[in-house]
Amino acid sequence: MIRTLIVDDEPPARRRLQRMLAPHEDIRLLAGCGSPRTALAALDRHRPDLVFLDVQLPESDGFALLEAIWGRHDPAVVFVTAFSGHAVRAFEVDAVDYLLKPYGQDRLDLALTRVRSHLAQRNTAPALNRLPVETGGRIRLLDLDAIDYVRAEDGYLRIHTGARSHLVRGTLARLQERLGSDAFLRVHRSVIVRVDRIRELEILGHGEMQLILSSGETLISGRAYRDQVRAALGLPT
Repeated sequence: MIRTLIVDDEPPARRRLQRMLAPHEDIRLLAGCGSPRTALAALDRHRPDLVFLDVQLPESDGFALLEAIWGRHDPAVVFVTAFSGHAVRAFEVDAVDYLLKPYGQDRLDLALTRVRSHLAQRNTAPALNRLPVETGGRIRLLDLDAIDYVRAEDGYLRIHTGARSHLVRGTLARLQERLGSDAFLRVHRSVIVRVDRIRELEILGHGEMQLILSSGETLISGRAYRDQVRAALGLPT
C-alpha cells in the first residue's frame, strides 16, 4: 500500500482529489491537511510514502514545508497547483510530478504510475561500488572512496574529488538512494558528504553547523539536518 497524504488549503480540492484516488486500491489515504502546521503534524505522525502538495499554502508554501522535513522524512512528492511557474523549482527538489489544476483522471493516473515506478526504484536500487561519470566522450568510473562531497547545481550534480570536480545530471535524493551506503550523509538540501571526510565541526547560530573536511574545504549544514549530522558523528542530539 502507498500511504498517502493530501496537503491543500482548499477543502473542495482535497475532496476532489480524494474521490479521484478512490479507484486506486493500492492508495491508502491517511489524512487531508489544509495548513503547514497540520501537515507537519501529520507527516511526523504518519510518515507517508506519498504527499500531494499544493504550492501556495496559508502563511507559507509547499517548498517551505519540504525544507522543514528534509532530513527527517523523504516521501515521494507530487505538486498540485494552479500555477505553472513553479515547475522548474519543483523538479529541483526531486518532485515526482507536477499536476496543474484542473487536471483530469488520466493525468492523475499517469502521476500515480510515475510514483509507483519511483517508489519501486527506491526500494530495489542496487548499491554502487563505483560511480560512472561521462567526460569528453569517455566514461570514467569513480571509486566511491574518492568522493568528498556532492552538491546539487540547477538540475546537475557537482561531484568533488580532491582538487577536481565532475558535473553530471541527476538529483541528490536519487544518487543517495543508489549509493546505498551509510558512508554518505545528507547535511543540506543541496549537499551530501562522505562522513569520514569530516574532520572538524563548528557550531553556528540558528541550528547551523560548519563542517571542515580533510581537504580543508568547509560546508554549512542546514538547520533541518542538525540532529542527523550530530547523530552520524556520535554527538548528543
